[in-house]
Parts: sequence; structure tokens; C-alpha cells
Amino acid sequence: MTKKVTPRLVMAILSAGMLSFLGILDETATTVTFPILTRDFAITTDQVQWVNTLVLLVIATIVPISSQIRLRIPTKKIFILGVSLFILGLLIDIVTPWFDLLLVGRALQGIGTGIGLPLMYNIILAEVPKEKLGFMMGIGTMITACAVAFGPVFGGIVTDALNWRWIFIISLFLIVISLLTGIYSIRQINPLQKVKIKYGQWLSLAVALVCLMLGFTRIAKYSFLSVPVLGFLVLGIISLLIWLKISWSDKEALISPQLFKNLRFSMQLIAYCFAKIATLALGFIFPIYVQAVNHGSVSLAGWITFPGAVINALMAALAGKLLDKKGARLPIIIGVIASLTSLILMNILAPLSSIAIVLLYVLYYGGYGMCFGSLMTSGLITLSKANHAQGNAIFNTLQQFSGALGTALAGTLIAIAQNNHVGNGTAIGSKWTFMVLLVLIIVNLVLALVFVPKKKSK
Repeated sequence: MTKKVTPRLVMAILSAGMLSFLGILDETATTVTFPILTRDFAITTDQVQWVNTLVLLVIATIVPISSQIRLRIPTKKIFILGVSLFILGLLIDIVTPWFDLLLVGRALQGIGTGIGLPLMYNIILAEVPKEKLGFMMGIGTMITACAVAFGPVFGGIVTDALNWRWIFIISLFLIVISLLTGIYSIRQINPLQKVKIKYGQWLSLAVALVCLMLGFTRIAKYSFLSVPVLGFLVLGIISLLIWLKISWSDKEALISPQLFKNLRFSMQLIAYCFAKIATLALGFIFPIYVQAVNHGSVSLAGWITFPGAVINALMAALAGKLLDKKGARLPIIIGVIASLTSLILMNILAPLSSIAIVLLYVLYYGGYGMCFGSLMTSGLITLSKANHAQGNAIFNTLQQFSGALGTALAGTLIAIAQNNHVGNGTAIGSKWTFMVLLVLIIVNLVLALVFVPKKKSK
């Protein structure tokens, strides 16, 4: 059967894409509302960061098992399940008077987003003809890039004009349209198989990720040796060891730990994670910084990250062309140096004016766009083709976990500073975060120089 890009197929791609688009849009849009949420719910900065950290953490736990779900459950049912959970989460977000219930709603949105993120690309890969595959994959990437770019602007404008709950009300309207068009247009994209779901591997890995995150985020309130911190960290490490034990010799593991023996792959994966941690930490800090330190409006807080997001998309496209012609090393080194320069200036110039934030964020995010995708491509190239799917799963899982860790890092450091420096805690906590991120990106430069091949891999 000849593959064609029909109106039905375009509708199916856009319907699945809307689920991932709105998941990312709501994540980036709510960042600018954090100062308002802390007042409305009478909570602290380390608590409010869970509005986004929880979503990313949930997605990180869903990604490893998504490939098995795709083989066991019909495509349309997966879509309906993801959208239904997302809608339920939105309804809770819209009406809840309690912060804990808001987190329940956000967790449900995270499950829906985790289901939706791979679905769009699976539809494209299964149904789009080869000669148009690159173009349609680009459209898919553009959908998520637009959500990152416009999310803070959308959140700022809506919150200024109405209130933060309207972010979720508007998303509800759009996702209902997506549900109707998806039910009509989405078809089965692969033969169903009775694969055995690796519940033990999945649960042990999920528990490890959750416990490690819980232990880390409690440092803002408890000492390192306390039960809430050390207890969760130890439990997370034990769960991680259990996952290693039951996955190590399994040739069909959800995520194969054997791949970590490849040093070039592992080191580039670490650099990839550090870049994501730094980016999400800055994305958390700057909207709060503009409002709490520079006393700017919510709308300004949304617009301040927009130029950087646009430059990121442009540099990512340029990096792809450079990688094809020169190999991964050039865009990675250029990108890391640009991001490093930005962080050095942040540490020197702090406290930062809003104009300085725009310019430094453009420099940082442009560098991030150059190196981030290239690190993943370069890391996967070091693996055999048979291991590309496993490597991709590792990158996607740790991308989400690193994003959650970056948000938690910034929220925790700012909360500690606010507890000890009343009045200027946000500025001090931000400076601490800039210093930590500077160390991470210095490590990235070393990793890039040592472990990224000098010539294009054949």
C-alpha cells in the first residue's frame, strides 16, 4: 500500500501533536505564574516548583514503558486515554482551591503528556512516505518548539488579562477539539503484539527516579542526614540497584544498562543532562526574577524569555546543517562556549536588569540550541544501529528527569536563600544557582573536548 500525506493523516498528526503541544505549553506558561501561586496558596518557592517538576517527573516515568504500551494497546485507545487523563487534570486545575489537589491535576496532565509525546512521532514514522518524512518530522519538532517559545508569553498575557486558571480553561477548549478530530482521523499504526510488559523493571526505575527527586527537593527544609532527605535518597539508590540487577542480563530490557559501558555514549549523555538541567533552571528563575527582584509585570516575565526561545529554534536548525557537514564536535563546542560565556556574565553582572536577562538568555539559549540536539545525535552514533532505540529511550527518559531536576535545583536554592535572607532571598538564591550552573557547563566543555569525536562518524 502506497503511503500518502492525506488530509486525514495531517489531522491525525496535528491531533496527537496538540496533546504534546498543550502539555509543554502549560508547563512553560505556568512558570510565569509562580509568584502569584505562592501568594494564592500561601506556599514557598520550593513547593511551587512542583507544579512543573511533578509533570516532568511523571513524563520521565512514562517514557520507558511507552513503547510496550504502543504494542499492546490500539493507537486510538492510547490517544483517547492520554487526552482523557489530560482533560481530567485540567478540570482539577481549574476548580481546585488547594495546592495539593492542583498537583494531582498536574500529575494527570503529565501522564497524558507522557502518552502523547511519542504518539505524534510514531504516527509520522508509520504513515508518512519516505520522501516527505524529513519535512513532517520537522513539523512535529516545530509544534513542540512553538510551545516552548510561546508558553511564557501566553501565560503572562492570560494571567495579566484574566487569571492563571484561564491558562487551563483555554487549554481545555483546545484539547476537546483535538479529541474530536483525533477520534475521527487516528488509525492503527502497527500490528498489535502480546508483548510481556516488564512491570518489575518499570516500577523499580520509576520508584528510583521519584525517591531521588523527593530526597533532593527536601534539602530546602531538612538537613542532609535527616530521614526526609537521606531516607528518600537511600531508597532511591536501592531501587536503582534493583533495576540494574533485574535489567542487566535482559536482552529485551525496557532500558538496557549495558549501554552505559560505552564511555563516549555515557559522557555525552551526562553533558546532555547537564545542559537540560541548566536550561530548565534558568527558565524557572528568570520569570520569578523579573517579578520579585525587578518588580516587572507578569506579561513582561513572559516576554523576557521569548527572544531566547526563537534563537534556540534557529540555532538548532543551523546545528543540524553543521553536523551533517562537519560532524557533531563543531556545533557542540560552539554551543557550550556560548552558554558558558552567558553564565560567566550572569555571575559577574548579577543583579541583572531585565534587558541584561534578555540578552544573556539569548546568548545562553542560542548556545543550547547549537549543542543540545547534537549531543544526542553524537551519543547515539557511538552505538550500533541495533541499540539506537534503547539509546533513544535513555536520552528521552533522562531528558525529562534532568528537566525536573533543573527546576527543583533552582527552586530549592532560592527557597534556602529566602529562608535565610529575607527581602533579597530571590536575588541571592538566583546567584547561587548561576554559580552551580556555571560549574555544570564548565564540566560540559571538558566532556565535549574529550569525548566528542573530532571527525564526523561514518
